Amino acid sequence: MNRSFKVPLELMTFLYDCYVQDPILHMCSHLIASQLLNNGISFCKGGCKDNKMEVNAKLQTEIEDVWIPFTKDLLDSVLCYGLAVVNVQNKLPEIMNLGSYHLEVTVEPSRFRYRVMNVSSVEDEIPNCMVFDAFGFRMTPTGSFTSVVHKVIPRLLFLKRLRETAVAMEIKRAENTVFTEIQESNNGEKREGVDYDFYADSNTSKITEEMKFQRNQLNVSILNQQMDLYDKFLGKNHAKKAEKQLEHVVPLPNGQHLVSGPQNTGRGDYGGIHKTIIEDVCSTMGVPRSMIMAEGGGGLGSKSDTEGQHEVFQATVLFWKKKLGNVLSHLYNVIHANEIKKGIDFSKEKDVHLAKLNHSVQVFFPVTPFVSNDTLRTLYEQGVISYKTYARYAIANVSLPKEDLNPKFLAKGPPIDELLFERPPTPEVQMQSGGGANNNSKRKASEGKKGGEAKKKKTSSETTALK
Repeated sequence: MNRSFKVPLELMTFLYDCYVQDPILHMCSHLIASQLLNNGISFCKGGCKDNKMEVNAKLQTEIEDVWIPFTKDLLDSVLCYGLAVVNVQNKLPEIMNLGSYHLEVTVEPSRFRYRVMNVSSVEDEIPNCMVFDAFGFRMTPTGSFTSVVHKVIPRLLFLKRLRETAVAMEIKRAENTVFTEIQESNNGEKREGVDYDFYADSNTSKITEEMKFQRNQLNVSILNQQMDLYDKFLGKNHAKKAEKQLEHVVPLPNGQHLVSGPQNTGRGDYGGIHKTIIEDVCSTMGVPRSMIMAEGGGGLGSKSDTEGQHEVFQATVLFWKKKLGNVLSHLYNVIHANEIKKGIDFSKEKDVHLAKLNHSVQVFFPVTPFVSNDTLRTLYEQGVISYKTYARYAIANVSLPKEDLNPKFLAKGPPIDELLFERPPTPEVQMQSGGGANNNSKRKASEGKKGGEAKKKKTSSETTALK
């Protein structure tokens, strides 16, 4: 018998709060989404060889307003939970908000079956909802999450606790605590007021009457006059400032003195722990740490980042490109199923799978290749790629729009120019000239000969002018 369980909403809320509040996770996900959606989204049919779809104004508007924001939400949902709950009720893909549904999972022998239930009614299933979990982060049969965010949360919580304790320690260091100690005297004679004193009702007035300090009304008035003179000379602000300063003066009891208490010192390995945890989080997300923060503070595009050759990030982007492209293709075909059926003549189709391959729409991300323009130029000069391919990827490497491409040379490429480069010769031309390398050497030799003749003419003309 198959076992069923409900995904706890509290755990999903906890994962989402950790995901949206942590800056490292935000930087990693933003970097992946930016690399994926840098050139937008494209649609094609029949295996995407030479059958690219024409994007009308309506679809172009939907790409900018619906599909690109949906792709970002889809990436966030998969990173957070390992799955995505999508609603297509309005003929548009939408990620369902957390708390608007309950997810019920039935564990079958080889797969999971999901039911998206209504929150208000436990028995009512929400229509037009689909759950995608083919990303490699499927839940365990016991109901535990295996998403990327769930893997790094213990490290992030440890780092958060470490920061909180560091802040608490700094606050305690800012609030100085003063300790006093009774000073032992070597003199064996006891002192009045320190070692002993009289009771309040003791009759000692006859003995100390002459020794008392007398202060009458005249002495008090003279003291007030002196205080007024100081106030007039220094001003009222000085008096207020002095009064505030006196508030911080605390007299110590007789026989006690200040001693230094224990001082809390900060951790010397805090920076190393922080760097190690960030390295673990970025590695789990598939983004090298040097692309976010470099050793010398360079960040993305710095020298250390260029030298790193981030094959890990390239594999990450290609992974999400394939997985998210499959989800978008499935959703587009489901939403526009009736429109696709109208363009199919079922009487001529014999193979169902071949018809699906030829008429279904594939959604893909034309990502920028992870090669430099020098490598692209070398591939063009060797005849591996066409000039149109070179121009499209070269302009994407420098983040320029496709509209800036020069249409004059897209078909045949630029003319032979030493400032640019030569077009690779066709096989027929190579056979006639005896090979491209020999042709290039002959051309360079002739250019050198012409340059030598020009130099000789210039030297003779200068000699004539001097004479």
